[in-house]
Amino acid sequence: EENLVSKYKDKIGKTVAGTVTRIDRQENTFIEIGEVKGILQRKSRIKGETFKVGDVVKAVVKGVNIDKTNGLLIDISRTSPKFLENLLVLEVPELKDKKVTIEASARIPGTRSKIALSTIDPQIDPIGAVVGVKGVRIGSVSKQLSGENIDCVEYSTIPEMFISRALSPAIVSTVKIEKAPTHGEKGKAVVTIPSDQKSKAIGKAGLNIRLASMLTKYDIEIVEIETGVTT
Repeated sequence: EENLVSKYKDKIGKTVAGTVTRIDRQENTFIEIGEVKGILQRKSRIKGETFKVGDVVKAVVKGVNIDKTNGLLIDISRTSPKFLENLLVLEVPELKDKKVTIEASARIPGTRSKIALSTIDPQIDPIGAVVGVKGVRIGSVSKQLSGENIDCVEYSTIPEMFISRALSPAIVSTVKIEKAPTHGEKGKAVVTIPSDQKSKAIGKAGLNIRLASMLTKYDIEIVEIETGVTT
């Protein structure tokens, strides 16, 4: 058991696949992964997903626990940003070869996500590489995540530039950093945009600004240019 604990602790953050063996009353899904059992808790499942016994499920390893009833249990997740990153690496050779790097990712599982990409190779367009011809690469990953929309943005080490790109498809006028992020705490940025871009920046049900904030680690305050109204 100690050997298995050590083996699977090394797999934390990696993707595993297994077969569904049962689903309990709390809708926790138990999965056979090689010689151990995995548990996909309801909260770690993409909203609207349902599984049945015999289904093969992919998920990322979150932790390893020893349970009195079930013995060694691998805690797995399909909602973690790391799961999205791992699926993209399997689909995109440039990520696997480390020619393109995922610098950050943020997810509202099953709905929408944003990933920040960089490359040190001037010949490679990191967004084009990940999206693929006619969107085939990103489309394949989206399909595995219940149709989650995946936005790609180019990463920048300049926070003002990164925040501006993260708010895409909105066109930003200026970004002012009021406070840099510290350990465990987000920074703060004030973003000025034309009023006709405000709805794009915020997004449907506030999704765009939420994801941009998660991606950049900044709380984002929006100020409209014409009216100066703060939201």
